[in-house]
Amino acid sequence: MTGTPWIAPASPTPVDPTSSAAPTAPSYGTRVWAAAREVSTRLADVLTDGPDRERAWQLVEAQAQLWAHEQMSAGREVPVEVQRQVARVVFDRRFGLGPLQPYLDSLDVENIVVNGCRETWVTYTSGVKEPGPAVAESDEDLIEWVQLLARRGNSGREFSHASPLLDVALPGGVRLAVVGWVSRRPHLAIRVHRLVDVTLEQLTDRGTLSPTLRGFLSAAVRARRNIIVCGEVNTGKTTLVRALAGEIPASERVITLESDFELFLDDPSLAHRHPDVVALEARQANAEGAGQVRLQDLVPACLRLNPDRVIVGEARHGELAPMLEVMYSGARGSMCTLHVHRPEHVFTRVVQLGRRADLGMSAADLHLMFGLAEPLVAYLRRDPVSNDRFVSHVMEVGPPADSAEPTRNHIFVPGEDGRATPAGGHLSAALLADLTEHGFDPDLLAAEPAVMGGGWS
Repeated sequence: MTGTPWIAPASPTPVDPTSSAAPTAPSYGTRVWAAAREVSTRLADVLTDGPDRERAWQLVEAQAQLWAHEQMSAGREVPVEVQRQVARVVFDRRFGLGPLQPYLDSLDVENIVVNGCRETWVTYTSGVKEPGPAVAESDEDLIEWVQLLARRGNSGREFSHASPLLDVALPGGVRLAVVGWVSRRPHLAIRVHRLVDVTLEQLTDRGTLSPTLRGFLSAAVRARRNIIVCGEVNTGKTTLVRALAGEIPASERVITLESDFELFLDDPSLAHRHPDVVALEARQANAEGAGQVRLQDLVPACLRLNPDRVIVGEARHGELAPMLEVMYSGARGSMCTLHVHRPEHVFTRVVQLGRRADLGMSAADLHLMFGLAEPLVAYLRRDPVSNDRFVSHVMEVGPPADSAEPTRNHIFVPGEDGRATPAGGHLSAALLADLTEHGFDPDLLAAEPAVMGGGWS
């Protein structure tokens, strides 16, 4: 996967047709920032969130030209390049991510962090981290811009002294996390999900999966086996879930539950794969403390919407137990992601989340629920040198037997390169029958010798 983007581009935001598409951004001066604020104010009631971006660009360009003429009439020269910069700032701040938009339009940019108005760091798919442009004239201007972005998100979230933490999904597959007032300066973290329509085959081409593992997971989805994808931050868990969801038959009704929209299975471009999708997002309380809808509240609520499968973006708190209940008795073949530092910590993590949510359940109760759900657990790793993501482990979980913890079968373990390799065919008779019925050749699990040193403990 090295040298190729982990995710492919979403539909690009229209930009000035005379400008370069290279992943660089100009360093704007005070005059440009001030002019952009003035032009934005004039267009506040004209620019809408409608799809006609070409018309919007024409309006912005015309207003920037008018501003330039006014400046020149007052005896202040305005170079053509400055006029273009003003138009670019206005358009990108209104419909994109301002000076960061050229980076978002680039295929090889993965993450962007902003520390105050002047410090930006851009991380590429190769793992290289480089400084980026200033994003605002001042921290106050940066906060105003973030507040605009918060209102643009799906849930219309608030960013203020009363709500200093912001997580919001923006159009185009962008996730924005911001902290302010609890830190010395506002800090932003931007993650770009470019590939919405991803397949297991594409991940195999990138080295995330082996052909054997791809066939195994594809059959498991079709056999309605529950799957939990786990790993550390930025290892590709959401991307793998999207690809797994692509194996769900188009006739099935899928409901997704997320703290912040990231799966995008309801995107119109995926209607050929998932024509019947309901995407639900948790909602934060307002400044008066009212209106909160937690993810754990959405889990039982979604069952009344007749899902064939339920996908939880990430189990973090009290939604874990109801999600396991869904996997056991509600909608078999469901999925979720779980943040785990090491693959062998997945059982402890389940107990930790249950206790954090104050569910009133013992560790034995949580282990029993986990085991009865009989999920397959796939663990993802990221190579810190090459920035490659790949599955390194797959385990079958079953009900407790001789101990309080669920039973487990190690189906794939790390090979010499760390990637998942068959462990010799250790899986239950029921899973073997399901996979065989859905077209998987079980002999493939014994075709490659395993290196057991990196297995589960």
